[in-house]
Amino acid sequence: MSQSLTDIVAKLGDRVKALRKEADLAALLAAARDGADEVERRLGDVKDNEEQREALMAVQRWTYNAAADCWPGWSVPSQPSDPRMLAEARKLAQYSSDIVERLDLGRQRQGNGIWLIGAFDLALARYEDASHHFAVARAHYLAADAPLSVLLAEGYLAIVQQMDKGGVSGQSAALDQVCDRISAGDFKEGAAMIAQLRTALAAFLPSAPTRAQGD
Repeated sequence: MSQSLTDIVAKLGDRVKALRKEADLAALLAAARDGADEVERRLGDVKDNEEQREALMAVQRWTYNAAADCWPGWSVPSQPSDPRMLAEARKLAQYSSDIVERLDLGRQRQGNGIWLIGAFDLALARYEDASHHFAVARAHYLAADAPLSVLLAEGYLAIVQQMDKGGVSGQSAALDQVCDRISAGDFKEGAAMIAQLRTALAAFLPSAPTRAQGD
C-alpha cells in the first residue's frame, strides 16, 4: 500500500528534525533539499488542495529551519564558515521564502524569509544585497505591524553599514541607537533581540575569528 503524502512529509520532516540535533550541516542541508524535491514531485496545483498546501507549508518550515541552523551569526564562530556551505544554505532560504510568497502566508513570514536571505548575504559579505533584503524585510514588518521585528531589521541594516565601512570594532553608533530604542520599547523579547544583534556584529567583525581562536 502506497504511503499518503501526509505520511511522506511527516517522515521527511522527522529526518530533518533529527539532523538538526547533529553537527553535520552538510547532511542537514542535503536532507532538507532532497526532502523538498521529493515533496515537490508529488504536488500538483496546491491552490485548492488542502493536503498539498499543508505539505508545502511543512516543507517551508523545515527548509527555513535547516537554512537558519547554518547561519554563523547566532554565535561568534571559532573559525571562518565555508562560503560554499553558506551559498547552499542561502539557496535553501530563498526556496523557503519563495514558498511563503507562493502560499501567501502573510507579511510577517514574508519578512522572516527575506531577512534570512539577507542574513546569508551579510555572512557572504554581499553588503549591497544584504541591505536590500533587510530593507525589504523591514517593509514587510511595518505592514505586519510588528515593531520589534522592524527594529531588528534596522539593527541588521546598521550592522551591514558598519561592515561595509570596514567593520571597525567600537564604531557602532547606529546599532547602539537601535538597541536603545529596543530597550525603551520594553518588549518582552527585547533583551534577546539586543543580544542577537550584538552577537551578529561580533560574529562578522574581521577580528572575531582570530580573537576566538586565541581564547
